[in-house]
Amino acid sequence: MLAALRGRGAKLTRADAIAASGLPEDEAGRALSVLLKEYRSHLSATASGELLYQFDPAFTRRDAVPWRERAAAVADTLWRGFSFLFKIAIVATLVGYFALFVAMMVALIFARSGSDRDDDGPSFGIGPLLWFWGWDAGPAPYGRRPARTARRAPFYKRVFAFVFGPPAPKADPLEDERRIVAHIRAGRGRIAPVDLVRLMGWTFPRAEEEATRLMVDYGGEPEVTDDGVVVYVFKGLRMTAGAETDVADVARAPDWESEGLEPTPPLTGNEPGTNALIGLFNGFNLLAPFWIVPAFEARLHVSLASWQFLLVDFPLAFSAVFFAVPLGRWVKARLEARARATRNDRRRLIGRIFAYVDLGLGPSPRAELAPTPALAALLDRELVSLGGDVATDPDARGRVRYTFPRIEQEIAALARVRAAAPATERDAGAVVFSSAD
Repeated sequence: MLAALRGRGAKLTRADAIAASGLPEDEAGRALSVLLKEYRSHLSATASGELLYQFDPAFTRRDAVPWRERAAAVADTLWRGFSFLFKIAIVATLVGYFALFVAMMVALIFARSGSDRDDDGPSFGIGPLLWFWGWDAGPAPYGRRPARTARRAPFYKRVFAFVFGPPAPKADPLEDERRIVAHIRAGRGRIAPVDLVRLMGWTFPRAEEEATRLMVDYGGEPEVTDDGVVVYVFKGLRMTAGAETDVADVARAPDWESEGLEPTPPLTGNEPGTNALIGLFNGFNLLAPFWIVPAFEARLHVSLASWQFLLVDFPLAFSAVFFAVPLGRWVKARLEARARATRNDRRRLIGRIFAYVDLGLGPSPRAELAPTPALAALLDRELVSLGGDVATDPDARGRVRYTFPRIEQEIAALARVRAAAPATERDAGAVVFSSAD
């Protein structure tokens, strides 16, 4: 079947697929199901209820990774490797050089006062500094450990957050699948592409493609309503051993994509005072090679030329990178903010469109559907992909009106199909054997 259909981008019936491949009807049906699952494809229906199959002409696999995603994965791997190594450098370098430069500064103070006594004046120890950073370096000053709040991260972790940002929560790869399956069960095992547009914020072309994948992955079947709407039926997902009340009858607020805007992620997650303190630490290390090292050589009459790399070049490079990484993240965050604003505007637009459809307001002018310039631009750009069209007649003020017949048609068809869905589909049957007995 794959060889027979490769390169054919047009829609075809099952009979067309049988004629092209020469396979018997049963084998052709199984082959089409496998191709629907493995390759990008769409299902549609005619007025007579005939299903039409359409495959990507190049037969691109659903799990194919675009080159941009592959490049992004390589860049992510390199970034994680750099982050790991630089965190080690932070632990060894920022603390070590800070302690070294402070020790040199203390030596300058004693040399300036003309005191050579070892026991007079304050001594500089690394223990209090390590305690301040959040590591256990033995008893704290005065033999007691100051209390710290349990929720407050150690200082070194806040330094990591300053440079690389707060740890990102681990993404659950099955979160969207659970969300979709829960919606299928709540809809009495019936969905249409309009559900996925509203639930996930997808366009209709992508919703059709994903609905086809869901049908194959979760044992669904396509059914065509009298008005030509393709409804995907998942009877097996309705079956439950739980309460008798139908999931779809339980009052619930659907978690539509338009109801949750994408929040702005924190740049560091630290308090402003903490960021200022970290900046002072690294700024001290950045300026020390220009200030403390020459003064140390002049006051103590020593030459540190052989230590040029360790005392000047390396701390300068390290401190510059220490500031450059969060600066680069800040620039990237500014660019991502624009894309996030566009995605949130799209969520708002979808929410307003479905709100108008739910209220039955009919064709509406753009100023009401999209009251801001950003929403208006999105509406013009994505009108067709969101199932919209321009009404044939303007309103009383001569304004062009927009209508969404596909959304209205699929919502109405789903309501009828779900109302007719038998409750017996939920029944798992009587228990005839149990290991508990």
